Amino acid sequence: MDFIEQLRNELQKPLPGIEVQLEMASGNRLFYKEFKNPKTPKTGAVLIPLYFENNKPHIILIKRTTDNGPHSGQMAFPGGMFENSDITLYKTAIREAFEEIGIFEKNIELVGKLTPLHIPVSNIIVHPFVAFLNEKPKLTISKNEVDDVLITPIDIFFNLKNHSSFNFEYKEKTYISPCFIIKGFKIWGATAMIWNEFLTVYKKIANNEH
Repeated sequence: MDFIEQLRNELQKPLPGIEVQLEMASGNRLFYKEFKNPKTPKTGAVLIPLYFENNKPHIILIKRTTDNGPHSGQMAFPGGMFENSDITLYKTAIREAFEEIGIFEKNIELVGKLTPLHIPVSNIIVHPFVAFLNEKPKLTISKNEVDDVLITPIDIFFNLKNHSSFNFEYKEKTYISPCFIIKGFKIWGATAMIWNEFLTVYKKIANNEH
């Protein structure tokens, strides 16, 4: 069985879920769980685009442009808000991936879905879709939305030298957040939480191969 099929099978099983996501939560678990927003959450979707290069699975992440939004300048997966014309959340992820970095739908193979995650600070429930690209993509960057792109082998995330933490302020209080530091890019918050669940699933496959 090839890697994609193994990954597809694992993603159809019960997922690690929120407990694994919370390992990378900003602040602390209590901070995350107690953060309440009285408004009805919005819905969004992200694409986790993987592809093979030199027989190794790679991940593509984007760095958002700097604006006044709650996720300004942060690392993220391609994605955005659901629009009625999308029909499905997967279509949202595909549309945004094309708009932001020029990945064509014809090159995308859906593999599965991770656990949806509520992001309190922006009050969005994000649905993460895992997909494989059938070739190394020739990216076309939307300068209005994307400041930079990180493409890296997945295995690098298991090197503890790339695990770190930092302090951040929110509403005049200081919190600590775990993060990944990859090639100078800091991956934290919701993106790190979603990615940590993927890494947990990925590790099962890698362990089965040894």
